[in-house]
Amino acid sequence: MGKAEWGAEPEFFGPRHAHREGRITAALRAARLRPGRHLECAAGVGSLAIALARAGHTVVAADRSLPSLLVARRRAMAVGFPGQVLAVLADVTALPFVDGCCDSASSAETLEHIPDHGGAAAELARVLRPGGWLVGTVPAGPEQWSDWDVWASHLRRYTVNEMRSLLADAGLEPRVVRWGWPLARLYDELFLKRVNRRRLHSSRPATADPALRTVAGLGRRRWLVRTVRTVLALDRIFDGAPWGVGLLFAAHKPEPGTARSGAASAPADAPPAEP
Repeated sequence: MGKAEWGAEPEFFGPRHAHREGRITAALRAARLRPGRHLECAAGVGSLAIALARAGHTVVAADRSLPSLLVARRRAMAVGFPGQVLAVLADVTALPFVDGCCDSASSAETLEHIPDHGGAAAELARVLRPGGWLVGTVPAGPEQWSDWDVWASHLRRYTVNEMRSLLADAGLEPRVVRWGWPLARLYDELFLKRVNRRRLHSSRPATADPALRTVAGLGRRRWLVRTVRTVLALDRIFDGAPWGVGLLFAAHKPEPGTARSGAASAPADAPPAEP
């Protein structure tokens, strides 16, 4: 059976991926952070890191995969950001950085892969400066478990309360919202789950499967990605609906001496806290 190869699959370039990364960058903008040192973990092939470099951040792109980091580095150089995207080989559960060195951080579809996800959240909180923000996404809804999760080597899906508790235990003040209904959910059901089921149960590499090669080609057509991404963005109207495909979180590291409120004080366009 086929398994996901981090950073090399067609959906890393597709509209759902682009839409989700757009939600992360929008949440960081909502926090009104000045451009500074940002940790992107795990960075994969660098699409989010490059987007954040365009916004003015100096991005430390950390990942366990050296091949992915080499691709990220090449992509950053190709678009003119050789000094703003710094590739670092690192494990999110043991980051090689000093305390409080980052102004902001992101973790996109990462924590669900990590056995010690509590340790990973604690490490992300440790390297964040007081007053900084951690923003990211994880898959939502244990009831949505499917062959997709098996193919992607997910260990879990999260509820809002589980995600909130994970971040609070790391010393952060989290806001968590469920996203991705109805259009992203429909996209997953009608397209992505079927593609990933084919990947999982195929004995051939994706490059040897005509259908998967077609999917890969579609995922690299920029006009198509932009069009579908625009459609998926309509789901923002229904943020918080209990049938969404993912969780978007924005977690604030409190300043020393300030009382923990249990929820971050954030601009109105940041992810709202769900009850």
